[in-house]
Amino acid sequence: MLDLRDLYVHPPSPAVELRAFTHGLMPRTVPEQMAGFCTDWAERGVDAWNSVPDRWGLGHPTGWWSLPGDLADTYVAPMLGAAPGTCILQPNVHWTVQCLLSCDEPFDDRTDVVFTAGEFPSVRHSVQRWNGLRDVRPVEVALEDGRVDVDAVLEAVTDRTAWVMISHVGFATGAVLTDDEIQRIVEVAHRHGALVAIDGYHATASIPVEVETLGVDVYFGGLLKEASGSSGNAHLYVRSSLDLRPRLAGWFADADPFGFCDEPQDHPIVRRRFLAGTTAVASMYHAVEGMRILLDAGIPTVRQDTLAKGAHALDRASALGIAVRSPRDDERRGAMIVLEVEHASRMARWLKTQDVYVDARRDEVVRFAPFVWNTVEDVDRLFDALGRALESGEHLALEAPEEGGPVT
Repeated sequence: MLDLRDLYVHPPSPAVELRAFTHGLMPRTVPEQMAGFCTDWAERGVDAWNSVPDRWGLGHPTGWWSLPGDLADTYVAPMLGAAPGTCILQPNVHWTVQCLLSCDEPFDDRTDVVFTAGEFPSVRHSVQRWNGLRDVRPVEVALEDGRVDVDAVLEAVTDRTAWVMISHVGFATGAVLTDDEIQRIVEVAHRHGALVAIDGYHATASIPVEVETLGVDVYFGGLLKEASGSSGNAHLYVRSSLDLRPRLAGWFADADPFGFCDEPQDHPIVRRRFLAGTTAVASMYHAVEGMRILLDAGIPTVRQDTLAKGAHALDRASALGIAVRSPRDDERRGAMIVLEVEHASRMARWLKTQDVYVDARRDEVVRFAPFVWNTVEDVDRLFDALGRALESGEHLALEAPEEGGPVT
C-alpha cells in the first residue's frame, strides 16, 4: 500500500481526514506555488500574461494566457491517456456542460440528451434547465437499485439523441462504469449519430482512464478531489477530430481576441473555444501539485492502493454488521465507500469529535474514502469509533450541528 502522507498537509493531529472524494488535502508544495503567484503578479504585472517562470515543470516557457492548455497537456492529458492539444483546464464542470449544451452541431435535427437519475446536478440540472431554452428534450434513465442500468441507457438512445452524458463513477454510490460498459455506450451512441460525454469527476486521479481506447467524444472532471487541486480547476478533453463550437465561448476563446472585432470568431483550436472571460489565474498555480504526486506514483498504483485500503474497510464493516451501499467488487468500486448508518448526520458529527473526518448524506449514509495520505490505521480508527458509537449510542445526543454551514 502507498503511504504518501508526508507529501500533504494534514489537519492538526490526531485528526484523520477521510474525505478525499469531496476535497483533497493540500500538497506541501502549494504555499510556495501561491507565493510564486504573488511574486509574478508583483514583479511582472500585466506582462505575466505573456511570460512567467516555469513553476510547474512544463519544460518550456509559459504565461498566464497559455496556462490552461499548457498545464492540461503536461498533467491532464497523461492522466487521461489523451493526445497533446486535446485537453484544457476549466473553471468548473458546470461551465463545461453549459458550453457543450450550447453547441449547435450535436443538435442538428436532434433534440434528446440521455442521462441517468444518478448524475450530479452539474449535468442533470443543466440539461433540465436547457429544456425550453433551445429544442432540448431531457431523457432521464431511472437507476436500478441505485445503480446505472446500462441496458436501459442503450435503449434510450435513438436517432434523435444528440448527447449521452453519464458518470464514470457515481457520486452517490462510488459505483464504477467499467471500460466495457462505456465502450458499449459509445458504440451504440455513435451508431445512432450521437455523441458521448463522460463525467469523470469521481474517477479523476483515482482510476486509470484511456479516453482514446474508450472512444468517448468528451471527458470532463475536476482536480478538486483526489487530485488535490482545490476549486477552480476542472478539466476537459475533446476528441481531436470533433469540431464543437460553443455559443457560450468567451473572449478568451475568440480567434482574434485583441482585434476586438464586430462579430465573434471561433478559435481554430477546438479546446480553446471552451474558455470564457478573463481566466482566473491564481487557482492554476496550485492546480497540478496533487497531480505531480499521483502521476509520479502512477495512477494504476494509486488505484490498487485505494482498492486495498477499501477492501480492509469492507472487512471491518462486515465485522460490525454495517450494510454497504457502494459496490464490493473491485472492478466496480471507486475510491469512495458508502455505509448505511441510521442517524448518519449525527454519526458524522460525532465522529468529528473523535477526530475522524467523514461526511453524511440525507441522514442515511456515511461516506469516506481511504486515499494515498491515509494508512490502514486510519481506517481502523474510523471503524473502532463507529463500533463504539453503535454500541453506546453516544452520537444520538448530538441534536444540532456543532458548527454552521451545509458542508459536513
